[in-house]
Amino acid sequence: RAFYFAAESLSFTKAAQAAALTQSGISQHVARLEESLGVSLFLRVGRKVQLTEAGNKLKRFVENYLDQVDDLLEDVRKETQELKGLVKYAMPNSCLMTSHFPILLAKRKSFQGINLKITICHSSQVMEMLLTGEIDFGFVTSIFDHNDVEFMEFAKEEYALVSSSKENLKFESLAELKEQNFIYYPGMDELFEKWQDQRFARSKRLKISDLNICGEINNLNGAITMANHGVGIGVFPSHCIQNFLSSGELKRHKATDNKNSIYIVKIKDQKVTSRVQKVLDTFWDMV
Repeated sequence: RAFYFAAESLSFTKAAQAAALTQSGISQHVARLEESLGVSLFLRVGRKVQLTEAGNKLKRFVENYLDQVDDLLEDVRKETQELKGLVKYAMPNSCLMTSHFPILLAKRKSFQGINLKITICHSSQVMEMLLTGEIDFGFVTSIFDHNDVEFMEFAKEEYALVSSSKENLKFESLAELKEQNFIYYPGMDELFEKWQDQRFARSKRLKISDLNICGEINNLNGAITMANHGVGIGVFPSHCIQNFLSSGELKRHKATDNKNSIYIVKIKDQKVTSRVQKVLDTFWDMV
């Protein structure tokens, strides 16, 4: 460190101030280093000093070495500091209904100093909250065009169009589908679009505004209940309605093998706190 401060400032006086040593102390350290290496590190020209070729090489090495030491000490501090404070994240309602959320709550017993603030909203709102700093990270079901956001695939889910009656599912074209009664809930736009990509890859797309919406509710569970009671048909993540499919209360249109990705999103290259990283690591351990 004594050599580095001297090499950086090209002044033993300034190096002594930066290193909290005396000027003679800096000189002694540098002299011992030169003796140990068997080379001169500085050229002394009057009161000024210049680095030799060997001195320049050593300076580059020491810069990298000190950076590594600082990183190591920071990691050690992170590992030993108490994990406490608030972690904020957001996700679509369908993510709340996976097994990942209960697993997180069970594992939270090992870091009870961390408090969770979770917002349920559709993917576009998750992105808005991330970009405005309202959350530390989030879950989304689509990739959005934004250079500042990192998208990391976490899991996959399948979307199913279902009804309580098989009669409502006897269609082969989008024109026939357009005649059906639909249930709408926030975020269904995105799921309906992905479902169309699976079922009618080469056909003209329908928009939500093209559909006959006979029931609307701002909650995924409520929309599933409406479908189960025959109000209309809807598109839902398969894992959210598996019990109803297994019991026969809901029937699905033709199944597909395609699955859609769920992504964890965070601001690119942004260092997160140890408590946020702990929660993220807990999710990644589930993969």
